[in-house]
Amino acid sequence: MSLEHVLKKALGAAKKHVHANLSMVREKTGDINPYGDETLLLDLQAENEILKIVQQSSVGFSILTEEQGLISCERNPEYLLVVDPVDGSANLERGIPLVSAGISAIPYSNDLTTDEIEASVIDSFFTDETYVAISGQGVRRNGKSVRVSDSRPHEQSIISYDTKREWTDDFGQSSLRTLRAVHDMRRTASNLLDLCWTASGALDAMIDLRGELPIVHICGTHMVKEAGGFVLHESGKTFRLPVEPDVSMSFVAASNEEFARYLLSAFRSKS
Repeated sequence: MSLEHVLKKALGAAKKHVHANLSMVREKTGDINPYGDETLLLDLQAENEILKIVQQSSVGFSILTEEQGLISCERNPEYLLVVDPVDGSANLERGIPLVSAGISAIPYSNDLTTDEIEASVIDSFFTDETYVAISGQGVRRNGKSVRVSDSRPHEQSIISYDTKREWTDDFGQSSLRTLRAVHDMRRTASNLLDLCWTASGALDAMIDLRGELPIVHICGTHMVKEAGGFVLHESGKTFRLPVEPDVSMSFVAASNEEFARYLLSAFRSKS
């Protein structure tokens, strides 16, 4: 069984479980996950469905998950899997059909970074979209190649912008400048979906400069990169992070480098 097949099968199992148990969407475990969020019962169960599939594989995986943290492999691991079992939990809880799950596989080493991701899969739970990114081979949606949008005037661009944080004066002003710099914005509240739609050209960029997004979302930035886009770290450097449980993501993922830098400049500007 190929690596891609294992990843797709694992996410398919999570999706199937969620669909079969929608009556439980508001149930909580009473626990707080490693990233400080309340754990929904379905999130944990979906994660366990993913673990069940990958741990039955002949491939040795260590696994970093959103709900259970780092799970070591009982034998020498060949890959680290980075798993977000339900992205858009608040949507799921409220019955909003914008929910996804994502997974990335990185060949195991002592120096794991986002640059070494070999494969990523993101599956939308309620729309017919499965995205696959293979390093050096681009991105496929439901088996067909997709790419980021062509360059267009900034004032015609539509972006996704994550607003879920405390609205301090600085963040509010930065957000206002950024949104004024484009035509319009969309936000699904499932960042993986927004990143997939950036990778496929539906959106021109996805911005999350809160400094709070858990590292388990790297499958989304990998999609944009492999689809021909550019991912810029908040520091202004090309996006590259160590893959460690306590690392947070803060980035602009855009159709091209010039647009990414334009958006970051708008966010930072003091004028």
